[in-house]
Amino acid sequence: MVITSETPVRDIAVAMPTAIPMLERIGIDYCCHGQHTLTEACARKDIALAPILEELEKLQPQSTGSEESRWAHAPLKELSEHIVKRHHAYTREHLKLIDTLMAKVEQRHGAEHPEVFQLGKALAVFGTELKHHTECEETNLFPYIAAIGTDQLQELPAPAKGSLKMPISHMMADHDQAGEDLQTLRKLTNNYTPPPEACPTWRGLYSAIEELEADLHQHIHLENNILFPRAIKQAEGEVQKTSAH
Repeated sequence: MVITSETPVRDIAVAMPTAIPMLERIGIDYCCHGQHTLTEACARKDIALAPILEELEKLQPQSTGSEESRWAHAPLKELSEHIVKRHHAYTREHLKLIDTLMAKVEQRHGAEHPEVFQLGKALAVFGTELKHHTECEETNLFPYIAAIGTDQLQELPAPAKGSLKMPISHMMADHDQAGEDLQTLRKLTNNYTPPPEACPTWRGLYSAIEELEADLHQHIHLENNILFPRAIKQAEGEVQKTSAH
């Protein structure tokens, strides 16, 4: 892949997964706002473009058989199941861990640091929204996507009425909100930097939130940039086949 300053960041992440760790390191959003060109993304982060292009040129694309690269071509059912088993399960378990750690930090340090209660409220809302989002995908959207091109395809619940673009747009809006929520969490935690007097539990809490953020970036990238566009394209192809007959 030839990468230029006008290449959308999501295209870089899809075609060259080896670039993802670098994008994470410099804070460029390749999932929720992956439609931005490399120039735009660097400008948003006030990062010089030329060194980034040079670093990308040095990265070698992964082989087509690698774990990350194959999702661009794997069956939609296999990809959606991977997202559920790898990322949805991770999200639920990590949210439980974060809830436990947050409760301990509030109990032990809330009197001296009342700001931790603001973080606790933000995490509670964030976790509730994330769990509802994954349940919606697993109950309605993913089964529909997995069945595209088979005789098991069922009608999507109202108000979608067979239109895949509507529920996908709702899920992507949720992803955008999750991205904003993560920015809020970063501000509340000073970029996940605990105060000098923080105990191991407090430090562990910040590490757990940061780990969840990193996984959500990959999670949302797989959905926004690979699963959803491929599902829409395949669904439109099935409609054209039906019309031709």
